[in-house]
Amino acid sequence: MKKLIIALFLMATSTQAMNLTYIYGGITPHIQRPSGPNARPLCNELSEGSGVIYNELHSVRFNYAYDWSTGLLVGENSYCEPIWGVTQSYNFYRNKYVEINGTAGFYHFDENGFDFSEGAYFANIGDFYFVPIIGAEVNFSLYKGKDFQISFMNLLTPVITNHSFGVTFFF
Repeated sequence: MKKLIIALFLMATSTQAMNLTYIYGGITPHIQRPSGPNARPLCNELSEGSGVIYNELHSVRFNYAYDWSTGLLVGENSYCEPIWGVTQSYNFYRNKYVEINGTAGFYHFDENGFDFSEGAYFANIGDFYFVPIIGAEVNFSLYKGKDFQISFMNLLTPVITNHSFGVTFFF
């Protein structure tokens, strides 16, 4: 995974992006917890039975135009299994402290070991299993300097909510 992160970073720095955002970490609260006889326990729960987990996430987002950005992500899902995916975001509102984006994309996961008998929020095309991402992103600026910005980033979808930190480098 470290090699993929380095490759993503090198690719980003060689493009004509206006800025680059590196997103790390993730706190994901689960509204609906896995249940049933074949359900697996959530991985990295912050407090047993809470449904709130820490899932590792690394994402690089390239902002090519003022309002559009494309992101690549790698990390782990709620069961500590590897994922990878892409996102596309459009900025609807931005001021000094808040940014609101519409975000669409997906992340791929390996279906081995999953119990789909209880239902799941996924789609598949042949043997390619993925979770669609469609929602709003509300980001709060924690620090903004001349060359970089640190933000608290919040992805809100009907299926998943994820909270992470991002560092944006301005070119």
